[in-house]
Amino acid sequence: MEVILAIDLKAGIMVKAYAGFRLNYKPFKSSSYDYQNPCNFIKKVLINFPLTKVYIADLDSIQKNGSNLKIVINLLKKFPSLVFLIDCGFDYPISVKKYTKKLNDQNVKNFKIILGTESLKNFNLHNFDFKRNFYLSIDFNGRERNWLEKLKKYNFRMNLILMFLKNTGGRGIDYDCIKNLGCLIKKHNVYYAGGVKYWNQLRSLERLGFYGAIVLSLLVKKIQGTD
Repeated sequence: MEVILAIDLKAGIMVKAYAGFRLNYKPFKSSSYDYQNPCNFIKKVLINFPLTKVYIADLDSIQKNGSNLKIVINLLKKFPSLVFLIDCGFDYPISVKKYTKKLNDQNVKNFKIILGTESLKNFNLHNFDFKRNFYLSIDFNGRERNWLEKLKKYNFRMNLILMFLKNTGGRGIDYDCIKNLGCLIKKHNVYYAGGVKYWNQLRSLERLGFYGAIVLSLLVKKIQGTD
């Protein structure tokens, strides 16, 4: 299954997510390394793991409090062999078009857009003319049932992310929830995000039919030699 690195950007640096409380996200440091520079961090990961995709959440854009666009463009240019999945709190098709135009103007193509249900206002995915080339991220925040119901009317296979923000920071996998989503997992390419702590949990997710997982703690352990 695919392993995708997760990076959260806030105020120009990489921050550490924990339990979904974004106000408490801190600059990403440990006793051994300073991970605040996302470019340096990705380089460290690539030394230890054959990475192919990186998930980037621009928290400032998601919270309508600025943008880390320059950093995102720099990363795309620095790592042309990687595919970046970009979540900037897109709400309507026009916001996606404006953002992708800025990237295209910089002659970068190695990215895909993430539509997060936290921000998405347009519920008709057919209005997104790139509908086979995006990832839909469903936030499990108590309002996910409406989105899960809406997905039943779409007959094309899509890339889905089940986002458990409350579990971020290695707080565990919500097995009780995902075991009830077998039909959804069979129909789409489904990725798990939030709470993966151990490598054997990836095997459990794979047995359940998941296509991949978005992780951070696992790859940090790989860098530090503690996995």
